[in-house]
Amino acid sequence: MTVIAIDALGIGQPGGGRSATINLLRELLRLDTANHYLLLLDQPEPELAALGTHVEQVLVPTHHRLLSRAWGQLTWPFSLRGRKVSLVHHIKNLTLLGLPGRSVVTIYDLAIVLHPEMFPAVDVFYWRHVQPRLLRAVDRIIAISRQTASDITQLYGLPAENIEVIYPAYGPRFRPATDEEKERVRRRYQTGPRFILHVGSISRKKNLLTLLLAFEELCRRGYEGRLLLVGRQYPKGYDEAFYAHLGSSPHRGRILLPGPVPDEDLPALYSAAELMIFPSLHEGFGIVPLEAMACGTPVITSNSGALPEVVGGGATILGNPTDAAAWAEAAERLLSDAALRAERISRGLQWVKRYSATEAARQTLAVYSGLETC
Repeated sequence: MTVIAIDALGIGQPGGGRSATINLLRELLRLDTANHYLLLLDQPEPELAALGTHVEQVLVPTHHRLLSRAWGQLTWPFSLRGRKVSLVHHIKNLTLLGLPGRSVVTIYDLAIVLHPEMFPAVDVFYWRHVQPRLLRAVDRIIAISRQTASDITQLYGLPAENIEVIYPAYGPRFRPATDEEKERVRRRYQTGPRFILHVGSISRKKNLLTLLLAFEELCRRGYEGRLLLVGRQYPKGYDEAFYAHLGSSPHRGRILLPGPVPDEDLPALYSAAELMIFPSLHEGFGIVPLEAMACGTPVITSNSGALPEVVGGGATILGNPTDAAAWAEAAERLLSDAALRAERISRGLQWVKRYSATEAARQTLAVYSGLETC
């Protein structure tokens, strides 16, 4: 039996990274019961623990982002050797030094390198000068899109043959909700009968000021619904301009920020929304548009990063992510043209069928197997 450690520190924070990771781990641990897995976590994950006795959760004693990784660096090189670990998979961007066995790291995106103005200087320094050196030392890199793989080779000069592209997938709970489920979330979040939805962190990278300006333009054109911005405030990318404009918006009472919501509410929120708008300035993948399309919601997204690669023909893609008037016009077309709306819903439901968590797990296990035979 091989002992495999999966460094999953930080996946407790709600967001696309958590969704993608949990979806992958659920299928990977279901498919591979022959090996023993140590899940290195900063909070318990009951769903994963219930998958079998071959899954063991090892918790660090703190939830603090930096302290948890420092604890891992200090203790894991010794403890993992004692557990005879033969492979370590750092499943979300960051690696550690001196761990036993072969190593794999999954890179989500290089947004910090591409858009340094939106992140703290210390993080920019790390991703520019430390991360590329660490990645040269790993045995295999998994990129979650072709765009991310290309960024790794171009910005870090790493060989393409050492990078495997494995797409994440949305979870099985994302499907069109019943009328009763949709009415439940409308009442819970006080959305009223009509609303436009964004799901993701409240951060500069998400380009929410443009969305706010587009919503105000829609209201001037007669839209009577609300704007629901679901997600946590991302402390490393505080969007000062968004909050300043929000405070003075003439439609402030129609703009709802409930923070992160329970996972079980998301499918119904997607389904109840008239549109899901995702104007991000960069995504290494972009699981939120897939979740929305899987729930039968038409999506408008930007052409930034991997988004065109991921949503393909299933969504409306805009060329200029900061053109608020263009976002308002695209939204108005989908809100007013029933035939166009039905066609985009149908295309979205078909498009998302190409993403499979089971296939992503099989491809990941193939990476593990290839390293074991080297």
